[in-house]
Amino acid sequence: MANKRRKRKLKKWVKATVFMMVLFIISTAGWICYGLFMNGMEDAVYSYVYEKPLIRVENSIKFDVTGGIFYKVTKEEERIAVTDKVLMVSDDGQLFHEIRTDENGKLITGWYEGNDGKYYYTRDHGWLVTESGEIEGRYYELASNGRVLDQEWIYKDDGLCYYIDGQIAEAEEDALLFIEGEKGFYYLDHENHSAMVTDAQLTLADGREIILDEKGHIINKVLQDEKGLLCYPVPESFREAEQTEIIPVSSYLPTYAEETLRSVNHRGYHVEAPENSLAAYRLSYSQGFHYVECDIQLTADGIPVLLHNDTINAVARNSDGSMLSEQVYISSLTYQQLLEYDFGAIKGDKYRGMKITTLEEFLAYCKSVGLHPYLELKGETVRTQAQVDSIVAMVDSYGMLGNVTWISFASDPLQMVLNDDPNARLGFLLSAQNSISSVFSTVQNLHNQGYNVFIDALFSASPSLAARCREADIPLELWTVNTESYIRTLDSWVSGITTDTLYVDRILGY
Repeated sequence: MANKRRKRKLKKWVKATVFMMVLFIISTAGWICYGLFMNGMEDAVYSYVYEKPLIRVENSIKFDVTGGIFYKVTKEEERIAVTDKVLMVSDDGQLFHEIRTDENGKLITGWYEGNDGKYYYTRDHGWLVTESGEIEGRYYELASNGRVLDQEWIYKDDGLCYYIDGQIAEAEEDALLFIEGEKGFYYLDHENHSAMVTDAQLTLADGREIILDEKGHIINKVLQDEKGLLCYPVPESFREAEQTEIIPVSSYLPTYAEETLRSVNHRGYHVEAPENSLAAYRLSYSQGFHYVECDIQLTADGIPVLLHNDTINAVARNSDGSMLSEQVYISSLTYQQLLEYDFGAIKGDKYRGMKITTLEEFLAYCKSVGLHPYLELKGETVRTQAQVDSIVAMVDSYGMLGNVTWISFASDPLQMVLNDDPNARLGFLLSAQNSISSVFSTVQNLHNQGYNVFIDALFSASPSLAARCREADIPLELWTVNTESYIRTLDSWVSGITTDTLYVDRILGY
C-alpha cells in the first residue's frame, strides 16, 4: 500500500511539474511575441503613400506622412532629411522593393534620370519598375535593373536588337537582301527592291554610316564616326543561303566605344555559362566585351574545338549527366565521338545537352557580331605546321585574319602562324618568373624584325616586367585579372587584361 501511495504522489508531482513547465514555456513565448510585436510597432513598421504599412531595412529612418519627407532623428532630437538614398522596403518581409529619395528627402515617383544618365520609372508608391511593359500608355523595354534600354545593342532570343528610348529601332532602309547561292550581304535600295546600291556611303536609322563597294558588298573594315565610336560593318556570311532572306542591318552592326585598356573575356563569360561555349561568348557580348579568349585543341581526326585541358573530364559529362569514370584525352576522340558527351550539364539543367563548340562555330559567331577573338593554340595537340596551316586557313575563310590575336605558351605554334601570316598579332604567354628571360628574348627579336608581338604575362609578374617592356617598347598584357582594386594599381604600360568578369573602362569610369 505504501508503495502505491508513493507512486500516486510521484505521478501527481510529475504531472504538476510538466504542467508548470508547459505553462512557463507558453507564457515566455507569449512575452517574446508581444515584445517582438511592440518592438516591430516601434522600429520595423512605418507608412508612406496611401498609409501603406511597410517593413523597412534601416529602422532608424522615419517617414513624415504629412510632409512627405524621409528623415532621421539625431541624439539632439533634430530631424535630418534622408536625401539621394536608395531604400529597400517590403510589405511581407520576404519580397523587397527599391525606392529612392530625391535631393530634399522626398519619395521619387514617375520618371527620373539615374547617375548613369539612363532613365528609370517608379510607381506612385515609389517602387522601381524592373519588368518591361506599358508605362503611361506606351510600351518600354527595360533592363533587369529597371533602366530603359536606349541607344544600345541588346542580345535577345531572336538576335541582336538596337534600342532607342525603349523601342527596337526599325526602318525600311535597314533592309539587307541575302542573295540565294551567293556569299555575302547586299544592300538594296528600299524604294526599289530589285536594285543594288554600289559605290555608296549610306546612313542607317541609328545614325551610323556604312560603305559599299562596286559589287554592293558592305566593306568589312573599321569606321570611325564624329563621336569617335568604332563601327564594325556587316561581315560576309560565308555560307550559301537556302532561300532569299530579308535581314535588318541593325541586327548585325554592333557599335563599340574605343577602349583605353583592352578587356579580354577569359573563355567567355564562364561564371554563368559553360566555358569555351557559344552561350558563354553570347554573354560576353551582352556584357559589353569586344575581345574574347578561347582555347584550341585538336580532335583525333584534326577538327579544332574549344577546350582548355588536353582531357575533357573537367567540363564534360556522360549523356546521362554522370561524371566520367576515367581520364579521356581529346586527342583520343574523333569529333563524332565527342558528340556523345554533354558539355553543358556542368552549369546546370539550363545548358544540359550542349555539345562541344568547334572553332568554326566560334569564328562564325565572332564574325557576325564583331567580336575580336584571342585564339590560344594549345601545345598538347597543336604541334605541326600542317595543323597550324589548317587553323589559319579556317580563320582566313571567315575573313578574320586581320581581326584575331594568336596566343600560346609554346613559341613554336606562334612561329608557324607567322609562316602563314607575317602580319599576325602574336601574344607570348608567360606564367612564371623563371621563364621571363627566354620569352623576352624571343619577343624582342621578333619585335626588332618588325613583327606585331607582345607579352601576355600572369598578373603577378607585372611590377618587374612593365619597366623592362617599356624600355624595349614591347606591349604588355596581363592574365587573369579579377580584382577591381588591382586594376587601379596597374602600370600605365599595361595595354590589356584577360579577365573572367571585369570590364576595365566601366570600372575606371571612362
